[in-house]
Amino acid sequence: MLESSFKYFSTDFVRKLSFPRLAGSDGEQKAQELIESELKRLGIDAFEKEPFNYTTFFMNVLLRFYNPLIGLLMIFIYLSLHFKFHGLTIVLTILLFILSWFGRQIREKIQFTFRKIGKLKTSFNYIIKLQANKEEEKNKKNIVLFAHYDSISHEFHPLFAGAIYLFSLLGGSIFSVHVIIVLFLFYFNFVSDLILIQFIYSFFLAGFYGIQLFNRRHNKSSGTADNATGVACALYLADYFNKNRLKYLNLIIVLTGAEEMGDYGAYSFIKTHCKEFEKTNSFFLIFDTLGSKKQMNFYAWSQGLLPRHVFSPTLNKHLQEFLEKKGVNKYKIKPFAIPPFIHYSTDHAPLKPLRYEFLVFFSNAPIHSSRDNLQNYSPEMLEDFNRFMTDFILHLDEKL
Repeated sequence: MLESSFKYFSTDFVRKLSFPRLAGSDGEQKAQELIESELKRLGIDAFEKEPFNYTTFFMNVLLRFYNPLIGLLMIFIYLSLHFKFHGLTIVLTILLFILSWFGRQIREKIQFTFRKIGKLKTSFNYIIKLQANKEEEKNKKNIVLFAHYDSISHEFHPLFAGAIYLFSLLGGSIFSVHVIIVLFLFYFNFVSDLILIQFIYSFFLAGFYGIQLFNRRHNKSSGTADNATGVACALYLADYFNKNRLKYLNLIIVLTGAEEMGDYGAYSFIKTHCKEFEKTNSFFLIFDTLGSKKQMNFYAWSQGLLPRHVFSPTLNKHLQEFLEKKGVNKYKIKPFAIPPFIHYSTDHAPLKPLRYEFLVFFSNAPIHSSRDNLQNYSPEMLEDFNRFMTDFILHLDEKL
């Protein structure tokens, strides 16, 4: 029975949900109807359908214009040097460094602060609450699963768009430091003249950043890995633990909308329900882009280099203990530390400023493109992840 259930969710449901479903499109509504019918078919009638509002400002405006504006600022700095407005140069250079070096933090701050710029649209979260059998109020702990059901495609390959972001961050930071050092040497007479040719590379960088303006968003991806697979796993777990309730942990499963517009489903859920989840007793697991054909799934547990910021010390400790206990080769999953400066965004983003513990599970899938389809995912890898996550949640029920 268990094997057949694995097989069902890794084949039939993923196939059903593999169609373009950009937030606000007819495909999104079709996905919502499919999720509702599936929950009813599984006998899970007590789910909540919770509406929330969002706009496309973050995805269609901020992400497209942020890097080109950094390039434009570099050109202004060059021109202020040319016309010898050195006071203005210093001000603009400090601004450039801040916008570049702290670009990821600034964009995330804007993402959740200016949520009502533009036309308001409505989407829905689907919330399934499975209460523990032996719940005691004083010891109550929660495991919350996030999986988004919308999809998106970009004009450019995601790696190219990521490269533009990374180069703008590093290029803008290096350029600003370069300008400050040269001005310092000039004012203290270590150099007799400002040789502007050394700053000419700013024009090449600005042109490269400007390409981002043409990275239009489309509704051409089937969204198989991103994120039909995550929803399929979440529904499998909802079915399994609805029939086999955990002893001590409450399990809350949230199928989020408008993730591709700026993680707004997850933001709405945690803003609405944060009083229900204390930071010391609630742990979040995020499913996104599982089961690619690369024959490996990953979990993100930290970001940075030295020092590393560990997202979830408690969960990560239990996960390592669990994998050691089961044997390193039992599950095809590996830890992944997000490199410094990389803007990796999914439903964990609104959890970070609130300091909730979380782990993100994903794979190396061809997301945000027409290649994200049924031909480029592995049912076997998703089945393996289903087994892994079932066993891990049972382990957490015992240990937490």
